[in-house]
Amino acid sequence: MHSGGSKILVIDDEAEIRNALSRFLMKNGFEVFMAGTLLEGKKAVSLEKPELVFLDVNLPDGNGLTALKNILEQSQESKFVVMSAFDHDEARQKAISLGAKEFLSKPFNIQQLNQIVQTYL
Repeated sequence: MHSGGSKILVIDDEAEIRNALSRFLMKNGFEVFMAGTLLEGKKAVSLEKPELVFLDVNLPDGNGLTALKNILEQSQESKFVVMSAFDHDEARQKAISLGAKEFLSKPFNIQQLNQIVQTYL
């Protein structure tokens, strides 16, 4: 997997998922930033300008889908992958229609993750 030092941001309130995702990405040579809330995530997007953002839907301070359009406006160069433990077509379609590149159902596997990272970076 080619990283080229790309920046990736993981916005998820579950420390376990955030850490596992970050470890995997760092092992593959990416520069990884983490946020546990929408507010932290928005700050990180504007400060770090990540190429790829993994955004959870259910966050303690709001809904990732609701915030997506707003975050995309402040960072057009970032590509977003929306994640949720609740995989239903409605959320998937909404995420894509709002500008997300992918919808990733939790729990996800390494192959899915590799595929997404290779496609967008």
